Amino acid sequence: MVINNPYIEKVKADSDIMHQVEEIYSHKWKWSQYFGNDNEIILEIGTGMGNFFGKQVARLPEKNFIGMEIRYKRLFQTAEKSRKADDPHFVMLKDFAQNIDKIFMQWEVAETYIFFPDPWANKDRQRKHRLLQAEFLNNLHQITKTGWKLFFKTDHREYFDSTREILEEQWLWKVVSWTHNYENSEIFDIDNITEFEWFYRGENTDINYIELQK
Repeated sequence: MVINNPYIEKVKADSDIMHQVEEIYSHKWKWSQYFGNDNEIILEIGTGMGNFFGKQVARLPEKNFIGMEIRYKRLFQTAEKSRKADDPHFVMLKDFAQNIDKIFMQWEVAETYIFFPDPWANKDRQRKHRLLQAEFLNNLHQITKTGWKLFFKTDHREYFDSTREILEEQWLWKVVSWTHNYENSEIFDIDNITEFEWFYRGENTDINYIELQK
């Protein structure tokens, strides 16, 4: 079967996107060298079409940004939107989030954003494919700097509550705040919502949100 995806070649030719795992893993504990500074690293896992990621790159020039995606089109779209910043300081990685322990060393990441990952909820046996499981949350805790944070959003209530149960069992992360209805909470920020949230606003879709601190 011939795969006719024009974004494959675009990604391969894009200097702001790493698509070979050998290159990605070679930067472990060397990301400050890659960026040429010691600024804090902000990680977004699953950038989607890049609306949130691109805004953050433009809003926080004093931070370094790393985005992770698997789909070629989304990788390229996120890179394009992030380049609109006056001083873009980011890189996109084409790899699975489960490999963060191969990409980052302990305490190498400051903040992490995980918004609307696939809940794998059609059948009970699919839940083993979910990203936010005990091993991943432990690895993410290891690579996060002390005092820094993880932000998680999902529109899937069962996935959210299951994740909270894992977090309570691990006793690794401190819960700063959480809600089953983010848009109607005091912490809601309309300037920093994803394209998914924009699309479903007004359709009675409750967004579950949790902010965690190491």
